[in-house]
Amino acid sequence: MWLRNLFTKTLRDLRSQILGWGIGAGLLGAMVIFLYPAFKDQMGAMLEMLKSYPPALSAFFGDFNQMPFFLGWLNIEFYSYGPPILAIFAVVVGTGLVAGEEEKGTLDLLLSHPIRRWRLVADKFAAFAVATVLIMALIALFFVSSSVMIGETSQLGRMALATMNIVPITLAGGALALMASVLFRSRRLANLMALAVIIGSYFLESLGKAVDVLEPYRPIALFHYYDSYAALFEGLKWGDAGILLALTALFFAVSLFAFQRRDIAV
Repeated sequence: MWLRNLFTKTLRDLRSQILGWGIGAGLLGAMVIFLYPAFKDQMGAMLEMLKSYPPALSAFFGDFNQMPFFLGWLNIEFYSYGPPILAIFAVVVGTGLVAGEEEKGTLDLLLSHPIRRWRLVADKFAAFAVATVLIMALIALFFVSSSVMIGETSQLGRMALATMNIVPITLAGGALALMASVLFRSRRLANLMALAVIIGSYFLESLGKAVDVLEPYRPIALFHYYDSYAALFEGLKWGDAGILLALTALFFAVSLFAFQRRDIAV
C-alpha cells in the first residue's frame, strides 16, 4: 500500500521530525515569550547599554530600539535566528529524501516497482513541504497560546504570519539540499555543501548590512529574501517570498532533471 502512496509514507516517516522540531522550537519561543514581562520594565536600562554597542551588532541581530515592544522582542530573540536553526531540519531531511534511501539500499527496490523517478522525487518533496508547514503551525500555536497566557493578545495575527513567513526560506533550503544530494551522490558531502551555502548566506546577509565591502553581494544570499522585521511590523513581502519559492522550484527542477539521468548505487 505504501508503495502506491509514497507521499503518505514519507510524511508518516517524518512525524518524529515534525513533532520534535515543532515542539522544540515552539518551547524555545514560549520561553522567550514568558521572559518578556520580566525584561519589559528593565528595557530602558538595557537600551542605554545597547547604544554603546557597535552598529554592526544591531545590523546583525536587528533593531534594538524595538526591543521594548513585544514584537520587537520576539524579532531579536527568535525570528532573527530561528530560520538558520530550522535550516538544519531542511538540510537533514532534504538530503535524506533520495540519498537516504540510497544509503539504506532501498532506492533500487523502490524503483523496481512501477514508480517513475520524477514521481518518487515529487512525492517525497511534497511530503517535506507539508511537514515544513506543519512544523511552523505547531510553532505558531505555541507562540499564540504563550502570548495569550501573558496577556499579549493584540498582535497574534502578525505573530502567526511571521512564523509562516519562515516556510519559503525553509523550503528553499530543503530543495537546495535535495539538489546537492542528487548532484554529489554522497549524503555527507551534500549536507556539508547545503549547510555551507545556507549558513554562509545568513552571515553574508547579516554582515552585509554593516560591512560595506559585502553589501553589493547581499542579493545572492538566500536570507536576503527573508525579512522577519517586515513580517512582524509591516506585513509579508510577497515579492521576496515569491523569489524564495521560485528558487525552490528551480532547485527542485534541477533535482528532477539530474535524478532522471544518474545511476543508482546498489
